[in-house]
Amino acid sequence: MRRLACRGSIIALCLTASLGCRGSRHVRVASYEPPPLPAGFVERTGAGWRLAVPSTWKEKAGKGPWVWAVADPQAVDDLRASASVVVERFEGESFEYARANEASLRHEPRATVEVSREDVIDGDPTLLIESRWTPMPPLAVPYRTMQSALASSGEGYLVTCAVASDAFERYRSTCESVVRSFAVER
Repeated sequence: MRRLACRGSIIALCLTASLGCRGSRHVRVASYEPPPLPAGFVERTGAGWRLAVPSTWKEKAGKGPWVWAVADPQAVDDLRASASVVVERFEGESFEYARANEASLRHEPRATVEVSREDVIDGDPTLLIESRWTPMPPLAVPYRTMQSALASSGEGYLVTCAVASDAFERYRSTCESVVRSFAVER
């Protein structure tokens, strides 16, 4: 009987340790400090989210899958750099939502995921994903995206910065500032 109790304790300890490790891997970082607003950026807010974008970028007219979008008034290769926010129902954590978005990108025939790395944005462990896209009419210019996903209160929030492929490295720091400034209401 004592042997069974000992085995039970060991199994319980192993389960607790493995669940603790798994759970702690994606726990919100309480000590997270948001990055300072970059020079020339302004904060924009929507229902449940906020981010910083270059002050010269203008809101995009028209419809899309996004709830909000802005674009650089200067085009590069007939494409304007842009940032957008998509919101959808999602019950789960930011890291799970980011993984789901990465899986979706990997199944998108026009997209090639080039980089997917773990990062912390708004205190949540998530992914920073860079992808290369082939154009679809009416676009004729290949482009690249940098995006990240956060989840809170049953909503999934996806921020994307898109730029013509030839100009991506020139816009990299701008895209990183946009994506890293992303935050959601808790």
